[in-house]
Amino acid sequence: MLRRVLTLLLAMAVCPAAMAETAGFPAPSALPETEGLPELMRMSDGTPVATAADWEQRRAELLALYSEYMYGWWPDPAGERVTWTLDTEPETGCPLLTVSVAAGEKTASFSVLVALPEGAPPEGGFPWYLEYTPWHFQNWITKEWMTAVPANCLYAASRGYAGISYDCSQVAQDAATWWGAFYTLYPYERFNGDPQTQRGTLLAWAWGVSKVIDALENGAGEALGINPALSVVGGVSRYGKSVAVAAAYEPRIRVAVPSCSGAGGVAVYRMGNHGKTYDLTGLGGSAAWTNDSQNEPFGNLKGGEGYWFCGNFKSIATVRNLPVDQHMLCALAAGPDRHLIIVTGIESEGWNNTEGQCLAYAAAKPAWELLGCGDQIRMLIHLNGHAILSEDIRQILDYCDAKLLSREDVRVAPMDGSLFLVDNRDKLDPLFAPYLP
Repeated sequence: MLRRVLTLLLAMAVCPAAMAETAGFPAPSALPETEGLPELMRMSDGTPVATAADWEQRRAELLALYSEYMYGWWPDPAGERVTWTLDTEPETGCPLLTVSVAAGEKTASFSVLVALPEGAPPEGGFPWYLEYTPWHFQNWITKEWMTAVPANCLYAASRGYAGISYDCSQVAQDAATWWGAFYTLYPYERFNGDPQTQRGTLLAWAWGVSKVIDALENGAGEALGINPALSVVGGVSRYGKSVAVAAAYEPRIRVAVPSCSGAGGVAVYRMGNHGKTYDLTGLGGSAAWTNDSQNEPFGNLKGGEGYWFCGNFKSIATVRNLPVDQHMLCALAAGPDRHLIIVTGIESEGWNNTEGQCLAYAAAKPAWELLGCGDQIRMLIHLNGHAILSEDIRQILDYCDAKLLSREDVRVAPMDGSLFLVDNRDKLDPLFAPYLP
C-alpha cells in the first residue's frame, strides 16, 4: 500500500489535483499530535532520506501534505492554455502584459506592469524581478485611482533587471470572497468539503506568478526582451507567505524572496518568541530588546485569515496536529539551480516571529545540503521595516548578479541569520539544537 501511495505522490508533479481521492489522507480532525519539529529528512515510513532520488520522493510526500492540509491543490497545467497581449499603460508609458488563461469552458485574465531597463537587452534577454505590489491603487487622500511603478521594480530596472509589478488582487481578492481570475477558472466550493475545490488565496496568488512565467515562455519574453529563465520573485507580509508557497510549487522560480512572512509563510508554527530578549547591536540596535508583541495566533490564521488557506486547514485542532512545519516549505524550494533568500525585520516584526523564521532557515538546510546547494538558502535580517528595504533589494540583486548571472566581480554581503545563530545563540529555542554547528 505504501509503495502505491508513494507512486501516486511522485505522479503529483504531473497532475497534483488527482491525488486527494487516491492517497488516503486522514481527515484533518484525525491528525495525530507530534512533539518537536516534524522530521524533514525521513520518509513517512521512517526511511532516512539519503540521496537526491530519496529527496524527490520525500518532496512529493511533503507537497501532497501541504496541498491537502494547508494551501490547496495546484491546478493541473495540462488543462490550461495561456495566451498574452502587450499594450502600453498610458500613465506610466510602461508595457502592460495581460495574461489570459483558458481552462475548460472558462477564460480569465490579469495584467502586470513592466519596467524595462534602458538600452538593448543582453544576449538571451533581461533577467527579471517580480514583486507582489499593487500598481493600480486608490490615493487615500484624494480618493483618485493612480498608476505607478513600485520603487523596487524601478530600482531593478536601473540594475538591468526588468521590474514586473504583480497586482495579485486581480488573480484573487484579498478577502473571503474567492473572487478574481483564479477563482473564475477554479471556483471555491464553500460547502462540499473537497480540498481540491477549496484552494486558498496564497496558492491562487502563487499560481498567478506561474502563469506570468508561462506567458514569458510563450513569446512575451521575446517580445519584451526578457529571459523567462532568469526569475527573481519577492513579496512582503501576506504576499511574502505566497512567495514561499510559489517557490514550493513552481520550480521555474530561480530566486524566491519571501519577506516578513511570519506564520503561514516561513515562520515555524511550533515555536514563538513573545517575551524573549535579544542583543541587536549587530544591527545597530539595543543590547537588550524584548519582543513584547504576540506572534500571529494560529486561531487567527484559521479564523479571519482562513481564506488564505485551504478548507481543511480550518479543521486542524492545534499546531501540534499539523503534519508539516515551515522548515519543510523552505526545503521544497531546494534545487541545484535555485535560491531562497528569507528577508525580515525584527524590532518592527514582533508578531512575525523572526526567530521562528530563522529556525525554518536552519532546519531546511539539510535538504539543500543533500542536493549540493547548501549556500543557496540565505537569510537577511534588518532592524526595522515591514518591507523589502532599499538596502535589502540592493543586496538581493548583488547576490543575483553573482549567482544567477555568474558575475565574478560582484561582492555578496553575508546573509546567514547570524543575528540568531551567532549573536543570540545562547537564547535560541531548544528546537534549534539539531541544526547548530
